[in-house]
Amino acid sequence: MKRKYLGLVAFFALTFTFASCSDDDDVTNSDETVVIENDKAPATMAADGFYILNEGNFTTDNASLSFFNNDGAISYRAYAAANSGETLGKTGQFATIYGDNVYIVSFGGNRLVVADAKTLKKKAAIENIAGSDNAARSFVGVNSKKGYISTNSGISLFDIEQLKVGTTIAGISGEVVNMCLAGKYVFAAVISEGIYVIDTSTDKVEKVIKDNTINSVAQSKDGNIWAGATSKLIKINPYTFEATTEVSFSDTHIEYSWNVGSFCASTQQNVLYWKDGNKVAKYDINSKSLNSAFYTLGKHDNGDQLLFYGAGLRVDPLTDNIVLSMTTGVWGNDINVVQLLTPQGALSKTINVKGGADNTDYYWFPAMPFFKDVNAPAILTNQIVLKPNEEKTIDLNEVIIDADNASSSIIKSLLTSSAEGDIAQYELQKNMLTLKSSAKTGKMVIKLQANSNGKIVEKDIRIDVRN
Repeated sequence: MKRKYLGLVAFFALTFTFASCSDDDDVTNSDETVVIENDKAPATMAADGFYILNEGNFTTDNASLSFFNNDGAISYRAYAAANSGETLGKTGQFATIYGDNVYIVSFGGNRLVVADAKTLKKKAAIENIAGSDNAARSFVGVNSKKGYISTNSGISLFDIEQLKVGTTIAGISGEVVNMCLAGKYVFAAVISEGIYVIDTSTDKVEKVIKDNTINSVAQSKDGNIWAGATSKLIKINPYTFEATTEVSFSDTHIEYSWNVGSFCASTQQNVLYWKDGNKVAKYDINSKSLNSAFYTLGKHDNGDQLLFYGAGLRVDPLTDNIVLSMTTGVWGNDINVVQLLTPQGALSKTINVKGGADNTDYYWFPAMPFFKDVNAPAILTNQIVLKPNEEKTIDLNEVIIDADNASSSIIKSLLTSSAEGDIAQYELQKNMLTLKSSAKTGKMVIKLQANSNGKIVEKDIRIDVRN
């Protein structure tokens, strides 16, 4: 009897599970009792290391990539190893991964190289960007079809599908250092001018935030845009473009000197970092507190003072560790050093970078660290239930996540739109999904899309209006 009873329990449990799944998939089903829980956050995948883009000696050597594996191994000239006979450009200054590609930007030669993000196999190498004299500066992905390339005299469109440079954006002619995407707008830092806000749906300048001391731009974990200037930080609302000076200082600065700059944000904490002389400065946005000596560079084993070179620092989006790239002297002492700091500012690792003949010291002219993107975004919501004539607002930052990106930086889109006769009207604004049900009961489906650093997922969300 006991064995027979257990068999019946198993049968009914299986039947109930099957029925629930059927109701989940069929929005025309009349069952009003189905409850579909949100998905749990997927397991976080760890990256196996990070990259540093090196300028190369502009008189004798092209740019190169070094990969620092977590196990301690270093792959020097990783791009060249993956592409026999191919070279990066002269004076490499910026690299980033967007979607399936890594984009490597240099001042001259192959000004933009596009390679497979997993294998580093070359997809395209482009010398001319809006004229052969335009030195490239940086790249930002806009969507799966296009990105922007900044130069010393404006911004050019880039067709990601065709891997071709397009037209330039009208109204921008100055030196554009770095850019960041927030919603449908790109915020571009233009030297001696300020921040240009570009509507990516039209590729037109929407607004100019004028300040000739601004030299860099970043997006913080809370979604706000920050302009780094020589003596202040300016917070910019990503929706209204209202700019307010958040903090002023006189004894430090956001350094810019022929590179994309050190100013950057954590994806795990609401903080900003930059280099100031031989120190790392940190601004805590929540507490509005500035620590101008969060970390001070020490000395090399040989007694020489360590010095930043190039951008000098970036924050690992997954581990929140701070990666510092340094030398023991801009000229002469050919020693490069990489250090890792914990989010609390403790030195956790020092790497003496070699790479010369017989594994001797080699002067790499490090430009900037950058990181793999190993996790995809996830839309956790499966179902939204409303009563008749009820309005409900859902913060999508809480239900659309990515382990190696801030939720506020994920671009959310509705792929369906409200129609007359729907049981609920809905709209998406400022990362908030608002639904307002009618007097009728019933079911429907809306489709959401999430684009996190070029990785795109879509999902059908079931909407139930129930008494």
